[in-house]
Amino acid sequence: MADAAGGLAFQIFYAFTHAMTTNDTGGFTSGSASISSNVTDGVNGGSAAAVPQTQEILGNPTGMTFDQRMRLGYTNSSQVPPQRLTWNGIWELPVGRGKKFASGSGRALDAAVGGWQLGFIGTWNRGFWMGVPSTEFISTNPALNGDQRLTMNIFGKNQMLWYAGDFNPALATNVDASKLQALVPVDRGARAIHPIGPSFDNRVPQTLANGNVVLTTVTDNVSWNARNFMLGPPSWNQDLSIFKYFNFTERVRLRVNADFFNAFNHPTNRNPAATTGLIDLSRQANAPRIIQLGARVEW
Repeated sequence: MADAAGGLAFQIFYAFTHAMTTNDTGGFTSGSASISSNVTDGVNGGSAAAVPQTQEILGNPTGMTFDQRMRLGYTNSSQVPPQRLTWNGIWELPVGRGKKFASGSGRALDAAVGGWQLGFIGTWNRGFWMGVPSTEFISTNPALNGDQRLTMNIFGKNQMLWYAGDFNPALATNVDASKLQALVPVDRGARAIHPIGPSFDNRVPQTLANGNVVLTTVTDNVSWNARNFMLGPPSWNQDLSIFKYFNFTERVRLRVNADFFNAFNHPTNRNPAATTGLIDLSRQANAPRIIQLGARVEW
């Protein structure tokens, strides 16, 4: 889109992407060696999956093809947001001789206030796909709607509950306890995610052929958790630059500019902690406003 007559030209781009992968560690490593070691941890750096052997799958099913086993590690990419909006443009400010404001200014005043331009570029994304740690097993869907997310003081910090995680809600203050405990019960076994087994250590009783019962770990098997099934916090950013050219001769001119990165100085929430589902509101994922002043001579 553009409005050349008004001195404004701009573009807007929207992208919808449904990227899926079996190995998604951000491009810096080759992924984990086991399908269960970090496969569901979309919170802290993506997912990675080796194709499991039949004996790694609960129930030791027979007849599964390589393709079917590979699909057990298929997941939404935690590195690509499903929706992204980008915009950029330039605006010749309506100030100075012949413009809407200060149109009758003299030569000296026009040299100071006229001819300035504003450049801008910004982005917004819906959030990145994420899951829960492989040490926590899903009993019910932990994802929350916006009106369910509560803020509270807990663990010495002001935090927001992004999804119903695994922590003791009785430790929280400055929050409606009944609403919080409806989402994260005091009874650990009733929480949406928690380790399994009688001691919550991911070991379950297993009866051997001789009748003995031993506690056997389940973490060597493929986790039944959904992988990268909910979205993390959305984010947006707006950068601005105001600049002007001063012409000295036909070939020599000076450009002065002021650049504002994160111009509105707004915080972007970090992803929630992997186990608790809590976002530390005292920290932010983006940098604060940065102002850069510059000048350059062109000839």
